[in-house]
Amino acid sequence: MAFRILDLAARLLLALGVGCLLLAGYLASRTLTFSSDTERATGEVVSYRQIADGEDTRFRPRIRFKTVTGEIVTIEGQFFTGTQRFAIGAQVPLIYNQRKPNEARVDLFVDNWLGPCIAALVGLTGLAGGWLVRRAVRRELAKSRA
Repeated sequence: MAFRILDLAARLLLALGVGCLLLAGYLASRTLTFSSDTERATGEVVSYRQIADGEDTRFRPRIRFKTVTGEIVTIEGQFFTGTQRFAIGAQVPLIYNQRKPNEARVDLFVDNWLGPCIAALVGLTGLAGGWLVRRAVRRELAKSRA
């Protein structure tokens, strides 16, 4: 009975690993697709949008930048965080779609690649753990039958 439970746990870890690797691939492809046809700009943090989250407050930066055509655009960062990531007036690197400058992103690792990297790490860990548990269960079953 214990070996069946461990075998089920191994299969679930393997499924988690595959699911997380698929998520990592999806997130990475979205980042690559977005950044394939973009321009670079430097924006200035002009304010923060605050949202109450229970007893905590979450902050999302508002960033103003100028496009290559001279249009001035204000966007919000991708993430709400527990602290103000940038000082008001700080210069922040951005990438934006020239046809849709309102769809801009902060061009930092955390904003574009941290999600895919964490999903890939969890996926690889799940695959390795599931494979090791499954191998150990099979080895113990072979010993008990011999």
